[in-house]
Amino acid sequence: MLLRTITTALAFRALAAEIPQAVLGSETSAAVQTALHCRCIPGDAGWPQPQLWYQLNRTVNGRLIATVPVGSVCHYPNYDEAKCNELTTIWGLAQLGVPRPAEFLALYFQNNTCTPFTSSSTRCVLGNYASYSIAVRSIDDVRAGISFAQKHNIRLVIKSSGHDFYGQSTGKGALSLWMHNYNETTIIHNYSSLYYSGPALYVQTGAEGAAAGGYASAQGYTVVAGSCPTVKMAGGYLGGGGHSYLSGMYGFAADNVLEWEIVTADGERVVATPTQNADLYWALSGGGPGTYGVVLSATVRVFPNEVTSNAAFSFSVSQAGGVEQYWNAVSVFHQQLKPLLDQGMVAEYGFTNETLVVTGVMAPGQTSDSLQSSLQPLVEALTAKSCSQLTTQSLGMKLAQADNYYDLYKAEIESHLAGLVFPAAMAGRFVPRKVMDADTTDLDTALRAIADRGYSYAVIALNALNSVRNRTAPPIAPNAVQPNFNDAYSSLMISPRWSNSYPWSEAQVLQDQLVDEILPIYDAAAPDAGAYKNEANWAEKDLKKSFYAGTYERLEDIKKKVDPSGFFYGITSVGFDQFEWDSEGRLCKA
Repeated sequence: MLLRTITTALAFRALAAEIPQAVLGSETSAAVQTALHCRCIPGDAGWPQPQLWYQLNRTVNGRLIATVPVGSVCHYPNYDEAKCNELTTIWGLAQLGVPRPAEFLALYFQNNTCTPFTSSSTRCVLGNYASYSIAVRSIDDVRAGISFAQKHNIRLVIKSSGHDFYGQSTGKGALSLWMHNYNETTIIHNYSSLYYSGPALYVQTGAEGAAAGGYASAQGYTVVAGSCPTVKMAGGYLGGGGHSYLSGMYGFAADNVLEWEIVTADGERVVATPTQNADLYWALSGGGPGTYGVVLSATVRVFPNEVTSNAAFSFSVSQAGGVEQYWNAVSVFHQQLKPLLDQGMVAEYGFTNETLVVTGVMAPGQTSDSLQSSLQPLVEALTAKSCSQLTTQSLGMKLAQADNYYDLYKAEIESHLAGLVFPAAMAGRFVPRKVMDADTTDLDTALRAIADRGYSYAVIALNALNSVRNRTAPPIAPNAVQPNFNDAYSSLMISPRWSNSYPWSEAQVLQDQLVDEILPIYDAAAPDAGAYKNEANWAEKDLKKSFYAGTYERLEDIKKKVDPSGFFYGITSVGFDQFEWDSEGRLCKA
């Protein structure tokens, strides 16, 4: 079995035999090291003995799970050729990692310690995997995990779906709170408060965005959730701000939060709203995930369903008539998107040095005929710039319409995202609106130079401050969504070519290249652009400025009040610079 629920002390002893022991010279020196300022990992003298894990398992009603990496079927003594071959074909897909405890999607932090891409004779080790997970079903499970981790000086991590780019949902020797099954959703038809009255959705942390959206839609409402269907709505998505195909009309996901329910490091259940624990509400709403406590649920504003339309199209170098014509068309496309974004539309697309593919120009409140009319100036501009090479026909323009956003998303968008996997390294950058409104020659040159080095872009383009949105859905209350996203024209994810057949050493080469060579090319054209804190690179040169854009100091003050010991840690989260990893993978006070 890939999941092993702990029911006897013998199971713990068996697992302990599987985990390589950390060596710091002696057990005594390890004890001194961890007692001073580091969290314990397996092999340390302070690591909990099997009977203590057994007791924790009883406390959480048998829902403690010892981590056996899914890749173990590709390594002896668990080797199974058929299962390993099947695993190889789906490695990195959300369908593999999301429904399993301890699995996570960030290849760089997996570090190739137990994958299908090393020899079957290579020993499968946990590496950066959490050692154990609690399958959370109640607030008592969360409290038990917090208490155990604090008492025994081990890391606690929170896994909602495992999509985190920075491996923050895992950690060597950690106890993980696995929120997957804590996933109820409830419509509140008449939410009433001083700051909002109207329909709302209560959503627990384990509920996936697509599932929450489908539930709300069946009740007659639309909710702002992410494009990727398996991202948990109230997890890191909301905590980071949360962009969406609906953000042009209804704002970022965090703009719609009415209240938060969390458990803090002292085990206290806290409700945060714009009028109750207002500082904490502000910080939770876009100030970074997993930082201030364990989120149990969020209640968010929803909107009546309305007709929605979408357009998809693409063009390539050959269709444009050559390389120069292609890049000219890319520049025209970017300029012509601006008036569409100002109407509340959102575009998601990707491009390389060969093709640009638009998955969607989403237009809530518009019919397909209306959207086609709105797109006509863009098509005409592409046709003129390409000497009539790019037309409605050659672009393969596909228009679709549904009575509500969710049905359209399900039919036109969801399937395109099912096969996406993380490369071993990636980075992110905003395109500031002020840059796009000026001469874009330097920006166009930088984007092309990066693409010519084998990199690709995944883009969401929106105007979060357009006049339509300001009328329909201003933020519920001030929040910590990074100001540089509010001022952005788009957010780019920048990814290198990657194959699991590459030598693993290439992962570090690409990581270093991104930070030291690729991002500087972009930054020279768009200085201080910043990056979306959920979709960037953990080794940013000035992370506080890039991810937090002037909000960090206030966030840090709130962090010190609600989590003074820094119990909740993330490599890019507020308070990150108070900790470091030692050579054995322990998390230590800096």
